[in-house]
Amino acid sequence: MNLTLAQIAVMCGGTLSAASNPELLVESVVIDSRNIGPGSLFVAIKGEHHDGHSFVAEIFNHGAACALVSQPLNYPNLIYVHDTIQGLGLLAYNYRKMFNIPVAAITGSNGKTTVKEMLNSICVKEFGVQHVLATAGNLNNHIGVPLTLLKLNQEHKVAIIEMGMNHAGEIDYLSKIVSPTIAVVNNVMLAHAGFFNDLSDIARAKGEIYNGLANNGIALINQLSPFAQLWQNQLNNNQSQSNELMDNELLEHNTRSIHQVGFGIEGSSCYLKHSGFAGELLISTRLGDVRCTLKVLGEHNKLNAITSVALADKLLCSKESIIYGLENYTGHKGRLEQKTAFNGAMIIDDSYNANPDSVKAAILAIKNLPKPHWFIFADLKEQGKFTQAVHEDVASFSMHNGIDCLITIGESSKITHDLFNGDKRHFANNQDIVEYCRQNLPKSATLLVKGSNCMGLGSIVDQLI
Repeated sequence: MNLTLAQIAVMCGGTLSAASNPELLVESVVIDSRNIGPGSLFVAIKGEHHDGHSFVAEIFNHGAACALVSQPLNYPNLIYVHDTIQGLGLLAYNYRKMFNIPVAAITGSNGKTTVKEMLNSICVKEFGVQHVLATAGNLNNHIGVPLTLLKLNQEHKVAIIEMGMNHAGEIDYLSKIVSPTIAVVNNVMLAHAGFFNDLSDIARAKGEIYNGLANNGIALINQLSPFAQLWQNQLNNNQSQSNELMDNELLEHNTRSIHQVGFGIEGSSCYLKHSGFAGELLISTRLGDVRCTLKVLGEHNKLNAITSVALADKLLCSKESIIYGLENYTGHKGRLEQKTAFNGAMIIDDSYNANPDSVKAAILAIKNLPKPHWFIFADLKEQGKFTQAVHEDVASFSMHNGIDCLITIGESSKITHDLFNGDKRHFANNQDIVEYCRQNLPKSATLLVKGSNCMGLGSIVDQLI
């Protein structure tokens, strides 16, 4: 980034404070006062626990160039806006328009981060690491997406943006900020189900990713999904107008042309022709058949690979880059990550997060790994009216798919414990689980660890390795 303070004020719809230097150069945008450096614009965000406005004096002392604020403060080089989060989004939206490069947008209930990382691995091989911008970690919300876009520079040849949500309307907002040239919904499952009536509602909310597609953009439709027709209908209804984000209002103008491209089923642009043992894949693409072997566990990751290849194909990546990228993707922290326990047992750390379908996928992923199979399972959050049913379902699925010992923690997981017919233990805290496993985990076992992120199961893994 290399913009003046005056340019940024215009781009985020703000006004400069008295005695500001409109020609001051801004080189980066941060929201954490600890990351301040020369040329930084600090965005003062009021959060649940801290208000960024309290750190404005500190950031200037540490060399910040300026700050975006919504409260009256007596400093030069401030940009005043009504809402700093909205101002950040509007700045990112206008900054994105300065770059004429392919931008891929990815969402889905499960696997969106994996698809993003697989695609990143492919694109880095194709374009070079300095030419690819991809969402870092899971910065996929209304703050993380704008911050990612604001890292664009003239060296970038492609951007890969992950979008998450737990309420309807959130992805619509993100998509219109990003203005992707290609977008995809990886899948629809019971994630954040407590905020929706049913899967169709979740599918419609995920389908909002197509709302912001640029003119002549590509809407990749996963034909394996039962909601493919729903998304096609959404696109057909919305294609007659183009929406832009301006001062946080939608302004309709001109028609836009969106190309709908199906993938996933035989005869489509990209589909799985053959799936062998130990991650072997044969994928049909416009470039011909792609044969590769994944290093990551799980049948679901083969489906993630299909989505990433469909995206890479439309980004004009070579067959060689696709094969190299997939075969060199080794997974992401806390997502079916293989580790060795204190006694030599195998740990499959899937503690990053969980929903009902990702739990089932994880259980299936360890099916051919050494026995006995132990499963540490914690509550699935944000399930609302589905809470009882989904935790009962985990018990049934575990019993029928080879779980030999179930260890649970949390109020909702007690439902799973009570229904599970086999060796089981329920604990009140994570430390008791650690002690139990240290005394009883067989050396030959495979230990799967899975639950919602807020349950802190990663700390159990850390103490067992």
